[in-house]
Amino acid sequence: MEKKEEDCAHGLEQQEWYWANASKEEIASAIGDCPNGTFCVRDASTKGNYTLTLRYGERNRLIRIIVAGEHCGFTEDMLKFESVVSLIDYYRRNSLLEYNRQLSTELLYPLRKPNFEQTSWVIDGVRSVEHLLCQLRGLHAAHLRVIRHDDQITAELDSLKEELQRKRHAHAAFTAAYALFLKQMELLESNKEMLFDESEIAELNKNKDAQQRRLESIRYQQQQMVEQIEAIEKNIKENEALHCSLTPKLTKLHKELDTCQFRLCQLNVSQAAMDKVLQEVSFLADLEQEPLTRVLLQLTLRWQPDRYLSLDCTKDSAFKIIRSLMDCNPDNSNGIFLIRPSQSQAGHYALTISNENHIFNCLIEYRDLKHPESSGYAFLNTKLFFSSLVDFVRYYSHCSMKEHNAQLDTKLKIPAFKGTL
Repeated sequence: MEKKEEDCAHGLEQQEWYWANASKEEIASAIGDCPNGTFCVRDASTKGNYTLTLRYGERNRLIRIIVAGEHCGFTEDMLKFESVVSLIDYYRRNSLLEYNRQLSTELLYPLRKPNFEQTSWVIDGVRSVEHLLCQLRGLHAAHLRVIRHDDQITAELDSLKEELQRKRHAHAAFTAAYALFLKQMELLESNKEMLFDESEIAELNKNKDAQQRRLESIRYQQQQMVEQIEAIEKNIKENEALHCSLTPKLTKLHKELDTCQFRLCQLNVSQAAMDKVLQEVSFLADLEQEPLTRVLLQLTLRWQPDRYLSLDCTKDSAFKIIRSLMDCNPDNSNGIFLIRPSQSQAGHYALTISNENHIFNCLIEYRDLKHPESSGYAFLNTKLFFSSLVDFVRYYSHCSMKEHNAQLDTKLKIPAFKGTL
């Protein structure tokens, strides 16, 4: 029986949503205030079973996962899954309605388990909690973006390989048909020598012409199939190369995420607080429009948050900082910038930036998850929302802001601070 329970636990330790022997209270603290559809799995008090914690309807739902024999499920009559991982994967794609009519949701947002040990570690240099949280948001959004891109490539590869198999079967069928019609032609040719009646010979020639046309049609379709197979094989090769190129990116981002969380932990930020930030970014990333995602995947990140973000800077002091830098760089004074909290609108930010010997202040609006159709960071009265301030800076460091303001035909070029990160 122990062996069978281990079978249902196959692959569980590698899942970010598996919290092992975490307590009910620990998970309740971490998942509170997370969006509906947030979930994680922990070991149940009954040995060998598990508990799924789901955030739904502004409260936590506890769902028992029963392990019996070589299968598991939510109830005794639903033991159709070979592992807990396959059960969770199924309900990430399908609604829980089929288990409980009151749960009209899929498992949407995995509550990420802590994956580093909180040991003593000397932080190199000064680290601001606010800067690190800003960095955490940006890293998590970038990580999700690459993961989803990789998932799309993997799905495309699976589809291409299935299509390749179908085309190869079709090519084999055309080859067999061509051989069959070729034999028919040879048979007609041999029969011709035994015919003397002109009408029979004419009929045979007519039949031969028809067979010849079929042969030519099959040969043409064969050639088309060969070209299609070659195109699919080329596409597969390109996608496999792209998939391989994403692996080191994912590894690097994953390591940077862990390091950032570790630094925050050393500054006494709780895992629950970090998880709340991560869940919020996950929700915002889900709302990100595909064209913007494709653009952000291509853009490099030039600076860490403490190069441009000041949490205690006023409008007047921002003006003085930017003006001072403009005076120091008279030949390169456009695009010097910093971001600060808005003094007039709590919860929002302001971009202070130079262009054409003028200094502009632009409101960066932040809309929380209460606005699912337009959530995240954006210039006021625009529709281009970003999952994090880091992505806002990433985008506008490569793209002009003239669409927001005709007088701002510049990019974010020179951050105001030297920074430590």
